Amino acid sequence: MKKMEAVMEALLADERVRKALAFLRDDEDRKRADLKEMVLVSGAPHTEPEIRSPMFLGRLEAAGLGDCFTDEVGNVFGFVRGRETERVLVEAHMDTVFGKNVPLSLTEDEDGVLRCPGIADNTASMATELSVVRAIRACGLSPVKTLMFGGTVGEEAPGEARGVRHLMETQKNLAAYLCLDSGHDFDIIRGAVSCKRHEITLKGPGGHSWNNWGRVNPVHALGRAIAMIADIEPEQHVKTTYNVGLVAGGTSVNSIASQASMHVDIRSLDDVEKARLEARILDCVKRAVDEENRRHPGSAPLTVVDRPYGDKPGGSVPEDSLIVQAALASARAVEVERHICPPSSTNANFPISAGIPALCVNSNGRCGNMHSPDEWYDPQDSWKGAQALLLLIFALAGLEGATEPLL
Repeated sequence: MKKMEAVMEALLADERVRKALAFLRDDEDRKRADLKEMVLVSGAPHTEPEIRSPMFLGRLEAAGLGDCFTDEVGNVFGFVRGRETERVLVEAHMDTVFGKNVPLSLTEDEDGVLRCPGIADNTASMATELSVVRAIRACGLSPVKTLMFGGTVGEEAPGEARGVRHLMETQKNLAAYLCLDSGHDFDIIRGAVSCKRHEITLKGPGGHSWNNWGRVNPVHALGRAIAMIADIEPEQHVKTTYNVGLVAGGTSVNSIASQASMHVDIRSLDDVEKARLEARILDCVKRAVDEENRRHPGSAPLTVVDRPYGDKPGGSVPEDSLIVQAALASARAVEVERHICPPSSTNANFPISAGIPALCVNSNGRCGNMHSPDEWYDPQDSWKGAQALLLLIFALAGLEGATEPLL
């Protein structure tokens, strides 16, 4: 794309941009120090508004953002104002999958690899974002469109995407949306996997395993339902998956349970297939409950409480779109190898489904063992990802005196 090449050439020729790129390289030690400090601040689900949100808000203010605020759900944001009010929003989710009782111990390997729960997903993105903001402020970069930087709550499954849902309800003037998350090196995700979850609880009268033998048992029915679900073969023409990820219930080994529950995760690249699989799973639950009730006609029957949650819309951004091509071109400009990853489920699902140009971008580099206690992150050359991010932001938003916005 000639227009894309011209924009990148103009940005790279600008003295302010060159200084900012050098700043990001020289800011690496400070960014690493930020990361080491922030990862030891718990990002446990649902605790962000009291713990990580105020911490990150203070760092955004210290980095130089203006008009910083915390919204009703705990998202924190600030601005670099442009002459246009339309916004390019850049965010990193602040929560992790680890509960507040998980010990946060940071170690560093001989080769510099850092290990700590939550260090890659997603504290490293928070550190990168702060570094980019410092570069913008220190080097006097003035965007055409307004830049909105910050952190969101509730991205991981327990949070039910409440942060981005609130953003999409309250921020109506978005030109583009960049979701910063860790993944595969410096790659991007343009496809959004549609997702739906159910917490299904079966309830019965309960009782003593000997004295009350003959009553319905929620655990037995739940096991029957799970076995039926496990036999489902999803359609193969479009990737569609399911998983029973959590199971709970019962009081003791010699008690007939009064309730049992499971959490089911359903995903697809196609909303129609997702709905079809969802219906099949719910039918398995109905048949299992009916069977348990038939087996025990003298008992009070089982009842079902179904709580759907975590409904994420799907979609994709065309590979030849300006935002995808800008993400690839910005990486090439700083000699970073960037690929397009397979579709995934991220905060970017929501703007993508709303037709807003959006991507999930890894600007941090190598990492692994996400969502495990041995999560690791390699900060070597991570400043190159920050450089590519800065170029992408100003390609989309425009730079006063150098380029107009691509979008």
